[in-house]
Amino acid sequence: MDLPEFDALAEPLRQKSAASEAEFGFALIEGHTATADEIATAERRMAVILPQKYKTFMMRHGGGAFGFIELFPITASPERYGNELCTVNDHEFPDRDFVAVAPVGTGDHWGFPVTNGRCHDEVWFRFHDAGDDELVAPDFLHFVAIHGLRP
Repeated sequence: MDLPEFDALAEPLRQKSAASEAEFGFALIEGHTATADEIATAERRMAVILPQKYKTFMMRHGGGAFGFIELFPITASPERYGNELCTVNDHEFPDRDFVAVAPVGTGDHWGFPVTNGRCHDEVWFRFHDAGDDELVAPDFLHFVAIHGLRP
């Protein structure tokens, strides 16, 4: 999936988010965006290369709530300190064989397997209690479309 196709799918959620924020003060998309420099800093800190579609999404849409999923922001925000990408992965996956990008809510994570310091494009479900990981999407945009934009 490319970004224009994803943006077309996400447009109804953006409209609902704006209406929800105006009416109730609660947005469905939080949009803690990151700059290219902030992403590069995170990559250096974690010693990995993140997938391009993920980086583009984080610059355009950002972390935090995105419909039905929560994405770890690249940089900490005051209300979520310690719950950003690097801190979560430093704590949960310090060996860097996996980079978690979203919590499942059960102690499990969605994220990217890592080989030789490079994240795979595919998004996988990683069980916290040593199960077999499961492929959930061929790339990050597919993952967000499936899990964040549920009807």
